[in-house]
Amino acid sequence: MDSVIQSLRCLPDLDGLVIAESAVALGRLPLTAIRMSLSGRNDARERRLVSRIVPQSQSIIECIARYLLREAGFHVESQVNIPGKGHLDLMVDGRLGIETDGAGFHMDKPSFEKDRRRWNVTTRLGVPTLVVSYSMVKNRPREFVAMVRDTLRSLDRAA
Repeated sequence: MDSVIQSLRCLPDLDGLVIAESAVALGRLPLTAIRMSLSGRNDARERRLVSRIVPQSQSIIECIARYLLREAGFHVESQVNIPGKGHLDLMVDGRLGIETDGAGFHMDKPSFEKDRRRWNVTTRLGVPTLVVSYSMVKNRPREFVAMVRDTLRSLDRAA
């Protein structure tokens, strides 16, 4: 708990959020315990970060992508259920899906096949979906946000 609280207090917002969300998502700390540890009058910044934690988050890349998109002004939902598909990592402005994929978890044959099946389901259901890598989100965040913005604009033009 002390390490998470100090991370929220001392690190840049995104870094503190990633650490705290990882602790919650992995079941190492209950979200309520973190909230209770930040009840001081000087903890407003940290409480704001904790309010962004999504306990169902499945990866650091998902947390980073969600943070970047929300900072850019988009409405972002996490782990959205798509009938026949399962979950979609992120839904932006209620109309654009985002799948965040790290190579370490999607390179074996069963994962590769499962991903393609899931992407095909979203396409058949009319949910346009971008698939982004850890490298893009982490190393080229402006490019990532611009790609999402451009895609949403192209959806507006097509409508």
